[in-house]
Amino acid sequence: MPTIIALFVGLGVSLALGLWTAWLAVRSPSPIDAITFGAWQAWPNAGTDVADPYSRARLARSGEIPLGSGEGLALLAQTDDAGAPLTARCDYRIAGQTPPARLWTLTLEDAAGRVLSEGDEVAAIGGDVILRGPDGSFEIVLSRTPKPGNWISPDAAERFRIIIRLYDTTARGATGVSTLTMPRIVRERCA
Repeated sequence: MPTIIALFVGLGVSLALGLWTAWLAVRSPSPIDAITFGAWQAWPNAGTDVADPYSRARLARSGEIPLGSGEGLALLAQTDDAGAPLTARCDYRIAGQTPPARLWTLTLEDAAGRVLSEGDEVAAIGGDVILRGPDGSFEIVLSRTPKPGNWISPDAAERFRIIIRLYDTTARGATGVSTLTMPRIVRERCA
């Protein structure tokens, strides 16, 4: 009788441990095939038939629809370049250039992936309306207080993340992803 009890306890612990690790694997924001560029992460295989099974399970759980391989590439930043989490208590400067794309958008989302908005305004900016320097570079300030130039307010959430979506880009190709140059995310001051 003690052997049967030990067997059921062992099976119960094994089942609980297996379910817990599976839950951790599919709730992770970083699939196995993530590629990192400083603070930015990309998933070039998301939405393709070669995506790993954990990424597919995560997408099925979240309901997220990734850009297809012919549509573009999404990049996510949850920290600044120093590795500190992005918080609305601080001001940030996103500076540099994006990889070549017909169109790109930069959107702020809360930690759960919902787009930040204040009233009718969405916390986003597109590459077609952004102010640029003579060399094509840009600066976007993320701050609760209005700033001149390209400015977005992350006021609606304490913690947020930045998504850049590159549409109709060559960056998703086999050699393009490994050579991406992404803008820097620099924390300036905190309240």
